[in-house]
Amino acid sequence: MNESSIQVTIAGRTYPLTVAEGEAKSVRDAAGRIDELVQRFQRDYGVSDRQDLIAMAALQLLSDQAGHSLSETPEPAGIPAELFDGLEEVRSLLAQAGVQSEEGQGPTP
Repeated sequence: MNESSIQVTIAGRTYPLTVAEGEAKSVRDAAGRIDELVQRFQRDYGVSDRQDLIAMAALQLLSDQAGHSLSETPEPAGIPAELFDGLEEVRSLLAQAGVQSEEGQGPTP
């Protein structure tokens, strides 16, 4: 597996990281999001302690993530919403026709 070394800055501190090839952009984006939240909390709430700011950012990000995972239409990772909706429609049509999905089948006697 190819790896690359990158540096990200969060709350004024630089962190050297080694990431898998192709993950550098997503790691930089995540660090940028954390840093944006840290700066916003510092500005909006007057908090100056770096640890408090990072903890607040972590709590905000995980709360947002939990809210998305509880949405009405769950979207499995890697499946676009349109495809997922289409699969749900097929499942509904099969149920109307009396065909049970594999998930709904119990053990056969």
